[in-house]
This record gives sequence, C-alpha cells and structure tokens, in this order.
Amino acid sequence: MNLEPFFIAMAVAILFLMLCNLYRVVAGPTVIDRMLGMNVIGTKTTVLIVLIGIIDGRVALFIDITLAYALLNFITTIAAARFYQRLAQPAPPEPRESMVAPSAGPEVKVVDAPPAAPDPVRKETR
Repeated sequence: MNLEPFFIAMAVAILFLMLCNLYRVVAGPTVIDRMLGMNVIGTKTTVLIVLIGIIDGRVALFIDITLAYALLNFITTIAAARFYQRLAQPAPPEPRESMVAPSAGPEVKVVDAPPAAPDPVRKETR
C-alpha cells in the first residue's frame, strides 16, 4: 500500500493551515495574538518537516532537524514573551529633585556621638 499521496495531501493541508495562521500574525490585534500565531506556525512547521522526511524516506535525518527547529521555536517564543513582558512594565519613577539651591551645599545633620565606653583591656594610669 502506497501512502505517499496521503502524506502529500496532509502536507498541503498543513501548508494551508499555516497560511490561515499567517493572517493572525499579520492582522492580530495584540502582540500576544501575533506571538501565538507564530508559535502555531512553528509547531506546524515541525510536523511538515517530519512529513517531508516520510515522503523522502529518510525520517531519521529529518527528525533531528525537526527537534532542533522545535527547540529554536520554543526558545524564541520564551525570549519574545520576556521581551514584551519587560516592555509592558511601567518605568520606575524618576527621583525627585530637592528644593535646595545647588549653591547651598549638602544639608548635614549634627548628631551627638554616644559617650565612649571604657576599654576593659586597657587600664588608665594617672
């Protein structure tokens, strides 16, 4: 039984679904929608690479390529999520400037030092 036409039909169907997700990437209303669309396209690409390996007859070679691509897709998604998370956080408030004129110098508070305790090792001689 020859399943090659079936695998080719599945590859074409996956390509069509990837084009549908490409619309979400381009027209996504938020950044999260675009990231999710790219992640789905990356996942479908891994399946497509495996199907190409099955059609070609060298599945072992294409599985290695698929694993590397899936890892790259995962790391890229995590990096983009972290980037947009930090981008969305509000900036820390700016320090307020003091109302003292620069020529006035720093304000110094005079604090009385506590009385020194006698040293138990050293004996005072009079």
